[in-house]
Amino acid sequence: MRTAFLYISVVFLVIGCSSAKKTVSPEQLKKVETIVTNKSFKIDSDWAFPMVTSSLISLQNAGFFPNTSTASMIDITSHNQYFIFNKDSVNASLPYYGERQMGAAYDRSNNGGIEFNGVPENYTMNKTKRGDYRIKFKIKDKNALTETYRVDVMIYKNMSTKINVFSSHRFKIEYRGKLKELDKDAEI
Repeated sequence: MRTAFLYISVVFLVIGCSSAKKTVSPEQLKKVETIVTNKSFKIDSDWAFPMVTSSLISLQNAGFFPNTSTASMIDITSHNQYFIFNKDSVNASLPYYGERQMGAAYDRSNNGGIEFNGVPENYTMNKTKRGDYRIKFKIKDKNALTETYRVDVMIYKNMSTKINVFSSHRFKIEYRGKLKELDKDAEI
């Protein structure tokens, strides 16, 4: 079991590193730049990478996760999740796997996931030396309770994405997926 897990982890690491190094056409580079600088995009995440704790290992050992998932890598393609950036507003509903760091009432309207909707604070967008984009901001949870999130989004030239969410109440979680252009008629 450990050998299989190690093998799968190495394969995903190699795939992840090699995909970032692939050459990208000038048309695709321009498309990514246009989408990101116009602040009109959505990210469809396929995988969640929670911080692995002994509790998540126990859930994995009990068979809680689907066959394609482990405590460190969870397939979220069947979730109705979204991350939408539309001009100055950001709207997200992402499943959360992990542990809370401090006690707080669970909001049953979002099933314990990460949800926010509004204008981000301390927004920054930078283009890296490699030509990728890093977006950082802070935002409060959807229902303006006490939880706040620091969000760090990496958008790579090949349109793959990585979203890191740091919560004031929970352990960090990462989501990986693909950048997509937002429909012109989309509303947040």
